[in-house]
Order: sequence, then structure tokens, then C-alpha cells
Amino acid sequence: MLSLRLICGLALTIFSVSAVENHTSYTCDSPIYCEGDILHTVQLARIFSDSKTFVDMIYMYIKPTSKPEAQVIESFHALGGINATKEQVQQFLNDNFLKAGTDVKMLTNITIPELQWLDKVNDADYRGWISHLNQAWTNLTFMFDTSQLCQDCSSSILPVSRPFVVPGGRFREFYYWDSYFVIKGLLLSDQIDMAKNMILNFFDFVETYGFIPNGARMYYLNRSQPPFLTQMVQEFWEKTGDQEFMATALPYLDKEYAHWMTNASISVPDPKNPKKLYKLNHYTTANTSPRPESYVEDFNTVNNGTNYSAAEKARLYADIAAGAETGWDYSSRWTKAKYPAPDQTENYEMLRTINTANIVPIDLNSLLWNTESMMAEWYTKFGGKSKKSKRKSAYYQTQAKKRLVAMEKLMWNDADYTFYDYNMTASAQSPDFTPANLFPLWLGAIPQRILDDKDILSHVYDETENALNKFPGILTTSYYNTTMQWDWPNGWPPLSYVAMEGMRRIESYLNEDNDTKKNYTTGRGTSIARLSYTLAERYAASAYCGWYNTGGSIPGILEKVENVSDDGHMFEKFDVNTIGVSGSQGEYVSQTGFGWTNGIALWIFDTFTNLTAPDCTKTITLNI
Repeated sequence: MLSLRLICGLALTIFSVSAVENHTSYTCDSPIYCEGDILHTVQLARIFSDSKTFVDMIYMYIKPTSKPEAQVIESFHALGGINATKEQVQQFLNDNFLKAGTDVKMLTNITIPELQWLDKVNDADYRGWISHLNQAWTNLTFMFDTSQLCQDCSSSILPVSRPFVVPGGRFREFYYWDSYFVIKGLLLSDQIDMAKNMILNFFDFVETYGFIPNGARMYYLNRSQPPFLTQMVQEFWEKTGDQEFMATALPYLDKEYAHWMTNASISVPDPKNPKKLYKLNHYTTANTSPRPESYVEDFNTVNNGTNYSAAEKARLYADIAAGAETGWDYSSRWTKAKYPAPDQTENYEMLRTINTANIVPIDLNSLLWNTESMMAEWYTKFGGKSKKSKRKSAYYQTQAKKRLVAMEKLMWNDADYTFYDYNMTASAQSPDFTPANLFPLWLGAIPQRILDDKDILSHVYDETENALNKFPGILTTSYYNTTMQWDWPNGWPPLSYVAMEGMRRIESYLNEDNDTKKNYTTGRGTSIARLSYTLAERYAASAYCGWYNTGGSIPGILEKVENVSDDGHMFEKFDVNTIGVSGSQGEYVSQTGFGWTNGIALWIFDTFTNLTAPDCTKTITLNI
């Protein structure tokens, strides 16, 4: 394997750097993987059904030179350049590239300890499945490795020196917010070192780039993802009690927070008093071209059958990339249109109404409130007794207070007992149910007057219960069928986790002053504890039956379904209409693996008792 210094040296030759205030900003500048004639020509030739395939390939050279990509460019022009036929493009790829995935290798020498808490799982089928799922981490654990490449080969990967866990499927690199749920699973599996490696890789990204990119590829350097680094650190602290680690973490958390405040802050006028401004955060990018990994999709969105000006195209490309930064790519949360037009033929037509930068997301601001709150606490606890630490703690405490005031004023809805996104275009809340509305409840970003009113607090999951009564599966992502993947009929594991854990925390808070536990109920009369348990049942059944129906089996316990050649898949998302069915729609086919699905499944069985495996050959109904 190449040394880390050499790896970083190779990577840094293909993107430019400039200092911006107190952090470093990198821009993807590769003539191969970033905007330019080669990317445009290869992607529009449609050699691959998935745009991500090309930008994950490795380019190679016959002779080493001081600027080796010059040989690839020369070969491109020799075979026709921008006027190349599809056959010539294929020849260009054959001559100059290795297949995607050549720059990473699966680690086969790792040992996964048996789950210490497995005896808590009473059901034999579930117990066997969870034990199998725990061992499946070996299929998702990789290392960046160039030892099989020629001396001057290079790739689009952002190098790290430690192992990592990938989501699975087309995602052969690690991703930002996915990794939080992976780390939860790793810690439950007692893979402390692997979880720490994952976090340290992110620290290295913060140190090198000034922020955490969407994923570990250079074409993600123009955007991040929902900022979960604080939650990762908190999970590690709660598991290990490692004070030295916490002291080390503080400057990286500082730097990442500065990125969000410097690059993604927005001043929101009070709708009743426009002179009063609130500072919150939104997703925004400076992108002006198709995303390399979704090039064809973005190009068609902006150009097919349209007559946009250059400025309109630039804004659309920026909002599309910002929509990817949200993690919800894509959703009715970001579009002006909520329903497809009657004559719509392609799902990307919905994206032409995308308005990401003008949406102030409740989940993003809840995450940043949590960062501010935890940093105020951690600088007191781990920052030492210096004046600087005291100033830092006071600063974060003030920031958290200001943000919570803004969130209550702009995003809390008394009539609906919930938080909503705020729409700058409409100068009003976006009054739609999505699980994003539940992030403040999970993270504790709740104004004191609401915390003090337990009647109000008992109603904050009323619409969640309504959503779970509408569909038999896990929690729907929205009520809109837009044909985009972060809408109905899809339910996503991390959103169900936020709902379940938030319910548990609210129910615990409601009972903290009671000598005996009281069942606080929703507007329908259902206890919040029962609501979280039902969602856990549905999640477990969805993941288990999806695995079983695709060939999963347990020797001596569960026979493999007949006439299925696969060995069981864990889906990245689920159809909320039928338990055990994969989600669908969007710009790529549903993927399997799957890091966050596995991590949350482990958390459910560590948290909820007496779950019973269903008969996956029958229609499954798990009522509240």
C-alpha cells in the first residue's frame, strides 16, 4: 500500500485549494472526474446505466509523466474528443481506465465479536438473524488501497489512512450521515476501534478540507451532508468514557461548526416584523454544472425540452446539488410542485421546481442546535479551565439560545403541535408532515414553555401516529407521491430511528417527575411508548422479511426460500405499503448492503424486548 503522504500527494494534484477566512475550501478540479469535455462526452454517451460508474473508475497511464492525466486527455482527443462516437468512447475507456472499485479492498482479516446482549433477543429466528447481521459487517468494511495500481494511476477517491464501513451496493466509499448509524451499530457490536477509525477519518477530512464532504470522493467537495459529527462523538463518549478523545475532538467540532456558520447561514425576516432578523442555516452550494456522479440525470433535468437562460441553469444546478447535500435527494420538501404534472414522462421533471436554498430545514437547525448545546457542555467538561474554554462554552450556549428562539418563532406550530421547515419564498412554514419535523424531539431542541406544558408535549406525535395508521410499514417519508425517492411510498431507516428514539426520550421526560410510570397518550389515546414499540416491530419485520424473501437463511433454524439464488439482502429503504418490500423510485435503483439499515436493526433489538419474527410468506399486519 502506498504511504499516506504519497496518497495525499496524488490526490492533491487533482483539485485546487484556496483559503477562505478560517477554513480551507477545496474545489474539484480534475479534467477527468469533474466538469469538462471528458466527463461530458463520456457520461452523455451512456456507456453505463449508472452515471456514478465512470467517476468511480481508475484512470491509468502507460508512461509516467509529470502531469500523467495529459496522456488520458491526449488519448481522448485522438479518439474523437467531444465528437467521439459511442464506440470511440468505449475504446477510450478500455484503453485508459480500470473498473470502479479497484482502489478499495474488502478487509477479510477482521474479527467481529459475538453480541454481548444477544440473549436479550428471545425469538430464535430473530436471534439467528441478528447474529448473522452482526457478522455481515465484514462485507462492508474496506480500506483505501492502491497497491494493485500502476505507479501513476489515480482515482476520484478522497484518501484516508484508516479502514471504514461503506453503505453497500453502488456506494463503495463512506458517506457522512450514513456513518452515524453505522457507528451506532459498530459500537453495539463492540467494534470500538473501527468506530473510532470512522470518526478519526472524518476529523482528517475536517482538518484537510475545512468540512466533511458528502462522501469520500473528490466530486463531493462542493457539498456536505447533514452534520452528524457531534452525534458520532457523543455516541463514542457514551460507550467509552474516553476523556482524552473528547478533548481531541473539540477543535475538529469547532472547525466543522465554523464551516456551517460561514458558508450556510441565512438571515430570515420575522414575517410579522421584517426588520427583525433571525439567523438560521440552510443547504446551499456554489455548484453550476451537473453532479459528476449523476451527470446524465442533472443534464437532462436542466436541458431536455427546456429553454433556460444561463443564470437559470446555474441556479438550478446549485439547488440540485444543495438538494443532494440535504441527504434527502430528492423530496417534495425542496420542490415548489408537490405532485407530478399530468403529462410528466420523467421523474426529473419534478426537480425543475426545486427551491432548496430557500428552504430553512428543521432537521439541519436541530442538528446545529445540538452541536451548540453539546459544545457548551463539552468545553466546560473537557476543555480545561482556561479563559478560552470558558469563552467557547459561553459562546456556544448563547448560539444555542438564539437558535432555539428563532426555531420557536419561525418553525413551531402551536395548532399542529409540531415543527415545520420554513419557506423563504412564501415567508411561511411548509405545513407538511415529514419525519424531519421530529428531529427537534429526538435532539431536545424544544422551547422551555413547551417542555413545561406536558399536555402539549404529549401531542407532538399525533401526526406520526396518523402516518403509521395510514400505511402498514415503517414511517413514510411524506404523503406526496412525487416519483422522487425521499417521498411516499418510501420509508427510510434513519427517519424511523429518529422517530423511535425521539418517542422514547419524550416519554421518559414526561415521566421523569412521576414515582410510578404514567402512560401519556397521543390525541388518539395511544401511549407514546406503544407507538415507538409498534414502529420497532414494523422496522424489524420489514428488514427481516426483505432479507428472508431474497434468500436469507439460518442453518438449523430457518430454511432458505425455494427458487431464490441470492443469500439475503438488507435494503437501503422500504416500501411502506407492504412489509418486507424494498423501496423504489429516484435516480438509481434501490441498493442493498446496507450500513444504516443494519446499524438501526441492531439498536432495535438492543432496545426493545419481546419482538417476534413474523411469517414472511403471509401478509403481515402490525397494528398500533
